[in-house]
Amino acid sequence: MMLFGKIKYSIQLISFLVSLVCNFVLIFLILNKSPKKMGSYKYLLVYFCCFSIFFSILDIIVEPYIHSHGSAMFMMMELRHLKFAPKFAYLLTTLLCGCFAISITTISIQFVFRYFAMERKGRISYFRGKWLIIWFLVPFITGTVWIIQDWIFLVPNDKMTEYISDTVFSNYGINVSDITYVGCLFYPPDENGIPQLDYKQLIGFLLFGFTMSTTFWTVVIFGVKSYKLVRALPQHGESEYTYKLQSQLFKALVAQAFIPITFLFIPIGLLFTAPLIHLDFEPASFLVTIFYSMYPAVDPLPIMLIVADYREGLSGKGLEKRVYRVQKKY
Repeated sequence: MMLFGKIKYSIQLISFLVSLVCNFVLIFLILNKSPKKMGSYKYLLVYFCCFSIFFSILDIIVEPYIHSHGSAMFMMMELRHLKFAPKFAYLLTTLLCGCFAISITTISIQFVFRYFAMERKGRISYFRGKWLIIWFLVPFITGTVWIIQDWIFLVPNDKMTEYISDTVFSNYGINVSDITYVGCLFYPPDENGIPQLDYKQLIGFLLFGFTMSTTFWTVVIFGVKSYKLVRALPQHGESEYTYKLQSQLFKALVAQAFIPITFLFIPIGLLFTAPLIHLDFEPASFLVTIFYSMYPAVDPLPIMLIVADYREGLSGKGLEKRVYRVQKKY
């Protein structure tokens, strides 16, 4: 195993352990220390924690390498004990790719929830009862669609396998016959060896891009709307406690949005787009691989450290005394 492989595995293992500890602690805090005014939002948070745990487990199993080379971009898994079950290994890799879609969808749903909760127009009822179950299903639907697209557009093929064989061996010391991968080659060579745009790959790129852009702009639009509402809360006669809680939740959500944007959206987006427009981002591949694995470990930190009830529960202090009695629920 080359030096990067050892460093990568160490970081992935540490991230896995940190993710398990942080997410289980946060679940405990959510279930035991949440103020009543959080309403059904706490169930969304628990849902998100459970997903992060699954993400971490899958990541340590796959131990992915994410790489961009020339006109190709791919996530690969070293087969090892699964050498005689490459399709199962490919399935695991696509599931990990699907985690990306689930993650960005979940964070966008949280922004919608926070906006509905603060606007006080009754639309928060869409996050209760059967509606809440539907919201829980949306990220899984998005992830499933993403995985299906992987099986349609990003399956291994002979041309791409040959194209990436040298870079896989030179960068990671792994023979291409010992890996499976999810990836695309935008400009495969024709029978004369001349690179030609693969329109099937282009269609796949546009479909993946649609999911990413939809969730990204949902975060931006509802984030801006929520920010305006938070600033206006004191003018609407809300109690100091309500204002502080809403501000803390919004700050935590902004931090939680910053993390996937930094660790997922931008790195994966750039690495996926670069081969299409003939940009060389290959040196950044190492960093993207690390960022992807670190994401579920750092994601629960904002909500733990920013929301006072959780922060005090974490430090062993008593819950902050409420100045005003809560009259309304979400």
